[in-house]
Amino acid sequence: MPTKRVPIGRPAAPMITVEVIKLFERMKRICCTCDPDDHFNQCSGCKEWLALDEQIGCELKAPVWEYPCLERPGATNPYPRSHPNYMWWETRDRGPQERWMALEQAARELRRQEREARRAKAARKAAAAPPPSSPPSPPMDRS
Repeated sequence: MPTKRVPIGRPAAPMITVEVIKLFERMKRICCTCDPDDHFNQCSGCKEWLALDEQIGCELKAPVWEYPCLERPGATNPYPRSHPNYMWWETRDRGPQERWMALEQAARELRRQEREARRAKAARKAAAAPPPSSPPSPPMDRS
């Protein structure tokens, strides 16, 4: 006997909240101080980057198999052509890069909205302030 299934209206894209944008902005400011020759020890910047990446992934409900959750667009292939992972890098899913670009766009939009709110507040404040009084005119001499 067939059933009548009613589709649930869920948003197609993950919701990017202000909290996620703040984490992303914090993540972009992190600097790596790792020794390029030491691939096993991570600096404090790398550890913080990975922790923020994990938090953002949880907030966005990103699939756990897409690790890292975010990746800078235009990242170059770290493997030489002869390495077995070279083809994996070239053909892998671009979801982390797309998420990065979506967060960049959301951060720009948030900054634009904050800027407009500041301007509107300043305009309201200027409109509510009394007009500056003109200095008193000097008395006229009637001689």
